[in-house]
Amino acid sequence: MNRREIPRKDWPEFLESFGRRHRSWLATVEEWPREAPERRHAVDEPLESLVPEDGAVAIHLGDGRVVRVEAPQALRVDVTARGEELGLDLETGRGVTRLRFRAAALPEELDGMAPSEHQ
Repeated sequence: MNRREIPRKDWPEFLESFGRRHRSWLATVEEWPREAPERRHAVDEPLESLVPEDGAVAIHLGDGRVVRVEAPQALRVDVTARGEELGLDLETGRGVTRLRFRAAALPEELDGMAPSEHQ
């Protein structure tokens, strides 16, 4: 696995593109605070979008939940040797919020649109 850091100036475009490529993919969102136990926000929920908002990143999920990551300092994407994006990490001063997909695939290998895309 390779971890690629995304330069801050590229965050808005990267987040929009990443969210579009992986829309409706089942994702787990976990928070890993430095001084506390792990906290799960969602398990196997469809990803709707990733949006930069007022110094935060909002992770919109298919069940209507929004997980806000306040004041992220770093954004990294985990990629396999084949180029499959496994998920991303948003690092803050308090810890890391991780978004991981249930399965990894190249978007072009998938066989069409997710049911939620037909609306």
